[in-house]
Amino acid sequence: MNLFKKIFGKWFACDKKETCTLDDIERVVRYREIENSPELKEYLELDKLMMSEEFVQKKYNWQKKDFKMTDTYAVASRYKELLNDEDLQLFLELEDSTRLKNFLKFKASKDYAKLQDKEAVAQSTDLQRMAKFENSDEYKLYLKYLKSELPKEYKALVAKMETPEFKKDYAFWSNPNRWKTTPEYQQHVRYKQLSKRADIVFYLQQDPQEIARLEKALGKKK
Repeated sequence: MNLFKKIFGKWFACDKKETCTLDDIERVVRYREIENSPELKEYLELDKLMMSEEFVQKKYNWQKKDFKMTDTYAVASRYKELLNDEDLQLFLELEDSTRLKNFLKFKASKDYAKLQDKEAVAQSTDLQRMAKFENSDEYKLYLKYLKSELPKEYKALVAKMETPEFKKDYAFWSNPNRWKTTPEYQQHVRYKQLSKRADIVFYLQQDPQEIARLEKALGKKK
């Protein structure tokens, strides 16, 4: 009752015109003590946060948004589609192959013109090998995809998916319980805990105007 003494003094009496009880005193004292508590301050800050449009929208998205509707899923889905493109994968494999590099080096040399000389080709196994590669389906495939944007797109997707940011996003959005992994969820849990505290329940049940009226009435009787 130290706070009571500070507010009302050491002596208290009621006159005949008003009814005053110890409960009134305890009620006011308890209200003021809670009003200045760090727990109430924390609760009120969290309550404001919980009611904010930004928080409500985040919570809704994290709880309700379909993984398939996210940009993360779109990237992963497109990557899988291109990964299953057999011709594209053959191109990428050929692109890094020694036989293609050797042919391109040969094609850039003066010896490439010898492929037009049937007699020279007939006498050289190296020229025959180069001629065979140039007329092969895999080289035609290489030329086809060399003009395509798909290899660039695929490589860009691979690079994106290897970033820590994408891996984090994928792990988050693909998790059906993603809401519970957020800092905001921990704030939500803390808010619920505080809302059940007896002191905070008591405080919220009081009418501030009634407390002020009682405090004024009791103050006159010190």
